[in-house]
Amino acid sequence: MSGSDLWIRDLITKYGLITIIIIIFSGLISWKWSRFRQHYFETFLLGFESECAELTRTYKKRLFAPLEKFVSHDETLRCLGRIRILEIGVKTGNNLQYYPDGTCFIAVDWNRKLEEYLINGDRSWQFTHIIFERFIIGDGSSLKEIPTGSVDAVVTTRSLCSTKSVSKTVSEIHRVLAPEGKYLFLEHLPDKQGSFIGWIQIILTKTKIWPIFFGGCQLNSDPTKYITKYGFKDMKWENITLQGYVSQPHHLLLTRHHIIGSATR
Repeated sequence: MSGSDLWIRDLITKYGLITIIIIIFSGLISWKWSRFRQHYFETFLLGFESECAELTRTYKKRLFAPLEKFVSHDETLRCLGRIRILEIGVKTGNNLQYYPDGTCFIAVDWNRKLEEYLINGDRSWQFTHIIFERFIIGDGSSLKEIPTGSVDAVVTTRSLCSTKSVSKTVSEIHRVLAPEGKYLFLEHLPDKQGSFIGWIQIILTKTKIWPIFFGGCQLNSDPTKYITKYGFKDMKWENITLQGYVSQPHHLLLTRHHIIGSATR
């Protein structure tokens, strides 16, 4: 082997080892970062989102009250006195307490551990009145597993902000709903254009700082224009501003304005 061949071999050996070390180190950092983000978001769900659920309790009771009188489009479920509800962004399952006994439930969420949490977790006893039909990993922008016109009600609460495409998600909601089915929503809105808080929402969203730490949430997302776009009828909503004690008031300040209402397929 010539001197030049040995030099090339040594170079590859030397820098190949360095490359391997860099790859391993980068992978370790990426894994640690991913774990940190996951833990941070879980803490956020169990903390602020749970507190926020308490602030919206009165509104949710009123929003979900009509579900008790729903009659399913599905003949079998109708005979059994049950309805089918699909919820996008289930989080910790707070909304399930408002659903009628025997509800056939389809959960759509990015959390791969949600099924285990709802069925076998420490709080599973709170969900025994629900029949879990299906768990779908996703954000609702593609519900190809769900037949058209097969769901009696679709629910989103503080979830549309985290979808890859609000337009596609609302379109899918409209598609899967049965005729006369209801879309029930409670979604946060951006502050007034030109306001200081509105400017902060834009900055935190555009720089990806907020989406990275809070499940993809887009603070400047306004779902209203999409809900009015896809041919729903009998649309009713109102604007509300959440107030009350939370342990992290800056979160509430950035997501205090909401739209709450319903739309019919």
